[in-house]
Amino acid sequence: MNLISSLFGKIINRASTKKLFIFYTLFIILPMLLVDGMFVSSAYRYEKTAQEHLLENQANAIHYTFFNQVDQAAKLGNAIYTSMYVDNFLTKEYTSNLDFYNSRKSFFDNTLLQMVESQSGLTFTFYIDNDTITNGAEFQKIDQAYDMDWYKWMKKTDLNKGLVFGSRMTPEGNDQRKIYYYQRLNYYGKDPDNFVVITIDYSKCNNDIANLNYGNPAYICDDKRILLTNGKYSNVNKKYSLKAGLNPSYVDQVEVYGQTLYIEIVNNNKDIVSVMRARWYQFLLLAVVNIILPFFVAGIIYAAYQAKLKEQENVMAKKNAELLALHSQINPHFLFNALESIRMHALIKQENETSEMVGHLAKLQRQYTEWSEDSITIEKEIEFVDSYLRLQKYRFGDRLSFEIDVADECKNLFIPKLSLVTFVENACVHGIESKIAPGWIFVRSYIDRDTLIMEVEDTGNGIDESIRLDLLNKMRSSSISTLKDSGRVGIANACLRLKMISDDEVLFDLDSEVGTGTLVQICIPVKYVKSRGNRVVKSIVGR
Repeated sequence: MNLISSLFGKIINRASTKKLFIFYTLFIILPMLLVDGMFVSSAYRYEKTAQEHLLENQANAIHYTFFNQVDQAAKLGNAIYTSMYVDNFLTKEYTSNLDFYNSRKSFFDNTLLQMVESQSGLTFTFYIDNDTITNGAEFQKIDQAYDMDWYKWMKKTDLNKGLVFGSRMTPEGNDQRKIYYYQRLNYYGKDPDNFVVITIDYSKCNNDIANLNYGNPAYICDDKRILLTNGKYSNVNKKYSLKAGLNPSYVDQVEVYGQTLYIEIVNNNKDIVSVMRARWYQFLLLAVVNIILPFFVAGIIYAAYQAKLKEQENVMAKKNAELLALHSQINPHFLFNALESIRMHALIKQENETSEMVGHLAKLQRQYTEWSEDSITIEKEIEFVDSYLRLQKYRFGDRLSFEIDVADECKNLFIPKLSLVTFVENACVHGIESKIAPGWIFVRSYIDRDTLIMEVEDTGNGIDESIRLDLLNKMRSSSISTLKDSGRVGIANACLRLKMISDDEVLFDLDSEVGTGTLVQICIPVKYVKSRGNRVVKSIVGR
């Protein structure tokens, strides 16, 4: 401090006031103003980015929360749509009201619809073009639907299924908001004017959005109306409010079952520039202090900096020790050792099937936690596939059989880790799980004209042509941006990694027939995969 004061005194003695002012401006004021400006600019950019991420996260949370409800309704509608038992009940000609009543009772006794309704919070109503039924409760003649919002939307758009935000007059004379998912029941080609309408709980959807606790007003809208919100305009017994004047800070457009919807979020925080203007005196005081007292505070700041640095070093050393302790507590080898212990106990008790399943689970878990490299041989990948399918067979029993056939020359070719398992998992979940009858999964790999071909085939329910084309397009156009979309994220991830290792020369094909099954084919030029000799891979058959 004395040295600084001495130097400052010598400068005053040796230079004129003008030169001192220039020196003081160039080497003290301007550098500090520059540093302060950089600090303010960085703080502004940081706060702006943080708010943008917050709004995006809130939109993603709303998207998942609401559209999970819609997907549940769609799955129920699809199950009813493909049920021959339901179709026979709806199209049967009844001889009397008593005949219909007895058939209706048998219908609910032989289906799980009422249980699904009570557990999911979804309600359903059938509208039927059948003069022999009796109007009441879940079954209505089609003419009862002519004035309903969903039926008018169906006639306007000519869509066989869709999502409709409508309203219905209550006995008290209020417009009660409703969310409908409708499905035309023409799977078996009779083309009747039969529909199932699944009503989604409007209040529950609003409450789920409100419970996300992000703090910013959020809205799900169509072109003109506010449909769902976490704030005002959410009264279920009022007409939908117009969205004019919302002035959202973030908008995300989504397409869902024939509807173009917008997730709009209004930033509840004050504009950052306005906040800075409101605190102008603080910045002015900071500038005055920086200009007048730089030499006096330099020594204090340096001493404080040294003390703070020492304190931070001690804190960091303590945190590192705590972190190492936490790492040792969550070491995944603990899980593997525990699974091995369970497996050995099962063997001792001669519970061989349980021991085998625990072994397969441990093998799969190890692959998910130990990711030292992304590429592995097809032989190793097939081991994961076999373990996964054996676990699924343990779950489904005789409903699932599988066969794995890998040509000798494919064994030592390298592919992205867990890529083939992903397609097998998709076949099991979307092909076999929803099918009541027994099904097969076939996994094949062979080389044809310098091209590695991998196939995953199932004998599940298959998919519609429009869905097949959409999924195939997503597989072929997979990119980093598509990974955030809802739906088959695992498939997009696997396709993207296969494209990356092959310089985008991988070819995907998807063939499916409703009621028969689905075949996924992946073709990669052999030049893009490394090989380490040839050994034999035997066929593995699970029955």
